[in-house]
Amino acid sequence: MQADIQVLRPKVGVRILCVVVVVVGVVLLSIHLPFGINDRHRVWIVPLYAAAGAFWLADVFTTRIVLGADNILLVSISDFQSRIIPRAEIDSVTWEKGCGASLILRGGKGVRLPSVGRNAQGLTNTIRAWLKRTEVLL
Repeated sequence: MQADIQVLRPKVGVRILCVVVVVVGVVLLSIHLPFGINDRHRVWIVPLYAAAGAFWLADVFTTRIVLGADNILLVSISDFQSRIIPRAEIDSVTWEKGCGASLILRGGKGVRLPSVGRNAQGLTNTIRAWLKRTEVLL
């Protein structure tokens, strides 16, 4: 059987929307500061917004979950994690409303999954199907 790799990441439309939000925000802040903020603060507000927007875009464009033949790769800048978890270590996957999805490892430890533009239940179902496809006999 050929090893199939599935990559879960935010959709292209979401990534384009994020770029538009950052660019429009920088342009609008350069033209007018909201809430009666004095114009002398524009010198630090616009660069701060642009830097935070760049970090957000880097996170949106690099966050992914890669379901490989025998492991799972989690990459996320905002969660400060990039790790490979072998399939044999994964016991199950779970989700809770408002908390997101998590992997449950053999030792009982939980590993939070990064947000990849899907709801927690859908992400859990996708990973649960992958777990069944790549079941390891112990």
